[in-house]
Amino acid sequence: MQVTGNRQQGAAFQRLAAVTLACVSMLGLAGCRQDMHDQPKFFPQRSTSFYADGRSVRPQVLGTVARGQEDEGSYYRTGLVNGAEGDGLPVPLTADLIERGQERYNIYCTACHSRTGNGRGMIVMRGFFPAGNLHTERLRQAPLGHFFNVMTNGYGAMPDYKGQVTVEDRWAIAAYIRALQLSQHATTADAGGAKIEKMEEVEKSEGLAPNFISDWNLPATAGQIQKSQTAPAPLPQPMPQSAADAAKPATETVANPKSAPLASALPVGAKPTVATAAAAKTEASASAPSAAAPHAAAGDVANGQKLYTANCAVCHQPTRQGLPPMIPSLVGIVARVGAAHIHAQVANGSPTSKPPMPAFPQLSNENVNDIVAFLAASK
Repeated sequence: MQVTGNRQQGAAFQRLAAVTLACVSMLGLAGCRQDMHDQPKFFPQRSTSFYADGRSVRPQVLGTVARGQEDEGSYYRTGLVNGAEGDGLPVPLTADLIERGQERYNIYCTACHSRTGNGRGMIVMRGFFPAGNLHTERLRQAPLGHFFNVMTNGYGAMPDYKGQVTVEDRWAIAAYIRALQLSQHATTADAGGAKIEKMEEVEKSEGLAPNFISDWNLPATAGQIQKSQTAPAPLPQPMPQSAADAAKPATETVANPKSAPLASALPVGAKPTVATAAAAKTEASASAPSAAAPHAAAGDVANGQKLYTANCAVCHQPTRQGLPPMIPSLVGIVARVGAAHIHAQVANGSPTSKPPMPAFPQLSNENVNDIVAFLAASK
């Protein structure tokens, strides 16, 4: 009985070993297949009989441009011609283009500029930086390349949208903005004989409140401009003299007017030290205009205020306080940098700043003198 049992165990072990060996053999044979190694493929710079021209590498499709090597200097991609904003649409003007531009505008632009383009978008109404009104005379006269350039590089508090909006869609939005501007000043001839209804008439027919379409008042928010951007900023008035100051004897008046702000802060009867005298000299030299700069007083302050409101206030704000740290304050700028520096900034812009400042070639030297005079008078 014991011999029979041993024989059965030995036979079972042999069968198990045979099955194991068969499995291992199958795995080994599967791993030796050359399908991946011998797959049909082309080797670089080798010939082939697959294509008629005998070349394995296919020629590039006509017009192919490598990534990052586009014609970045073209008007189509920059909106600029010789460094200046150009006019004209580099793509065919079609109804589909305007429809696409309206769709993209409603997605990316209405939050700030509103659907009507008056700059009173929803987030502006809730305290964000005031947005530009697309229906001002300045923007109505702006070339089409201006809107493409602004969308590409940003402007003032507006960030750039080149990462979110493609080149084609930026031109579509620019075309729609022009159509939106024309819609507010269209004539019967422009509409092909169709009836033109003024917004005031629509306001009345829809039963809306009077002045519903006029400029909206912004909510009171700390640090924001509450008045319309088109309203000129009032010139600062001299501080009224107190009774105590009026009663002071004339002997307390400082002889040197340039050092008056510093010397007037000293106690009566105190003698200026060397340090205060040096500080007074430094302050006097800083407030003195540069010899090479045009005279700030030569400009027309009132006209400078109008020019500042039309060209500068959209970024630097009507109060000249700017939006630090993005947009610097212009309060006391003439004393800090001189009129010559302001002339250079207006003429050339500051393309390397963040955000970049555009040039203003439409402003003449006399116009800039007027703006400098306004900034010097507004302290």
